Amino acid sequence: MTGAGFQPQQFGKYVLTERIGAGGMAEIFRATAFGVEGFTKQVCIKRILPTLTSDETFIRMFVDEAKIAVNLHHANIVQVFDLGRIGEHYFIAMELVAGRDLLAIINRCRKLRRRLPAPLVLQIIAEVCRGLDYAHRCKVEGRPAGIIHRDVSPSNILVSWEGDVKVADFGIAKAAHKEQKTATGTLKGKYGYMSPEQVQGQPIDHRSDIFAAGVLLWESLVARRLFKGETDLETLEMVRAARVPQLPSQLNKAIPQRVDGIVKRALALHPQDRYQTAAEMAGDLADALYEMGQRADAGRLAAFMKEIFAREIADEERRERDRSSPSLPALPPQMGPPTPTGPATRLDLPPGASPQPPARRGLSPLALGVIGSGLIILAGAVVVLVYWLANRPQPAPAPLDAGITVPRPPPVAKKKAVLLVDSRPPGAAVYLDGQATWKRTPARLEGLAGGRHRVRLELEGYRSWSRQVDLEEAEKMALEAEMVRRPRRPPVRPAVKTGTLNVNAVPVWAWVYIDGHKQPRPTPLYNIKLKAGRHRIRLENPRLKLSVTRQVNILPGKKLDLVVEMKK
Repeated sequence: MTGAGFQPQQFGKYVLTERIGAGGMAEIFRATAFGVEGFTKQVCIKRILPTLTSDETFIRMFVDEAKIAVNLHHANIVQVFDLGRIGEHYFIAMELVAGRDLLAIINRCRKLRRRLPAPLVLQIIAEVCRGLDYAHRCKVEGRPAGIIHRDVSPSNILVSWEGDVKVADFGIAKAAHKEQKTATGTLKGKYGYMSPEQVQGQPIDHRSDIFAAGVLLWESLVARRLFKGETDLETLEMVRAARVPQLPSQLNKAIPQRVDGIVKRALALHPQDRYQTAAEMAGDLADALYEMGQRADAGRLAAFMKEIFAREIADEERRERDRSSPSLPALPPQMGPPTPTGPATRLDLPPGASPQPPARRGLSPLALGVIGSGLIILAGAVVVLVYWLANRPQPAPAPLDAGITVPRPPPVAKKKAVLLVDSRPPGAAVYLDGQATWKRTPARLEGLAGGRHRVRLELEGYRSWSRQVDLEEAEKMALEAEMVRRPRRPPVRPAVKTGTLNVNAVPVWAWVYIDGHKQPRPTPLYNIKLKAGRHRIRLENPRLKLSVTRQVNILPGKKLDLVVEMKK
């Protein structure tokens, strides 16, 4: 954290209260958003550096980030609220997640010489998969958006102090309907978390994110990097081969072998051999957790976070008290939202992202000084009238003259109802009247108007649960749902009638023809699935005019390594 010594700054309708961090492209701030009638909200501001504002490609990418992310409304995805430009600064206002990223969690566990408990790892990655699955299925204006995150890495997985898990930074996501702005073949993302097809510059789809989720799962379980070479080139080659040196259970005896199967499937070299949806992977992780005698429990994850980050949490609570202390400079309530410090531009967002109301202009420092010093009493009826008009009327003011009437006090607001929702097992997402509440059972829904409401619960692996309730004013009602597990279809186990072939050529590369069919890439080739039986393999190097033919016999369920010496 870099908040020490930071002085609050006005930034449009926001006040930047703490500098959280900075990178090569942007600064990250904690901020307070101001709205009408004294409304405030704590947010995170991502403000790009002025040196990058002249880079049109970068600005386009930054704007695209918000236009994509603003369509994503899910409990496991960081919410984007606002996108704009103030002066020379482009910015995004996002949900503020009080917690740490997965990289910091793994590093802290390593420093404490302890492992991140396997049940918590399965819970975290399952939540990540649920967020990714939602993004992959997201529709914009009724059409599939084709969103791919492309950078599913530990620093983009946030875990809050309360045990919430969220995927952050869809900054290099690419929607299928968006025009490609970067040069063909440009690699984006962190090499060790790319998929084999991504590092080879091939077309990718959502299964590339699933591969990255598999990398996160392996690394979180064993507290080591999976694909990390001495150089970037070595790392890329390791990813391209997708070789997993050891399975998690071989390095951590507390991990059941079923988890090994999840890791192997997520990290399959070919996309068609991986999980086809992130939801499917999340379901298997939930089942593995259940077989370990555990269940997803945000409270348990929160307790672990508060244990290993006790000092950081205490420091943040102290800073929060300091921010709310009356001894510190603060915006007086009568000022309303801050006045923009420069020309503000609202950038177009997709439907559903409503623009924020413009900031109101507060009183000038001179007027505030007059008010603060008590001179308002001596300034006369005209000054009092101006002050009254510029600010909210004070309770029970004395009439200034016969032409001014005292406003009636607002009517007493009706007391709102409260709904307590729980489920067995807990952890179900709660929907009220068709809208997500972003809460999971057990949940407390407050401020509800009297009348009829519909509550729906969704939990991975269970049937949807729905109930209609009629609430009276100020009523407190409790609901408890017994979730019914969906029947799992037994996996189809195809008869083993295929084998695997690995082909390489030495000392030069070669194109490979299998039964007369040219393969899409030259040697080396790995994990080629072939029917059991005899096959004709021809290797050709057209540049050196070399051609060698071999006959191979593929056995069911077996792997054959063929190394051919290319010579005349």
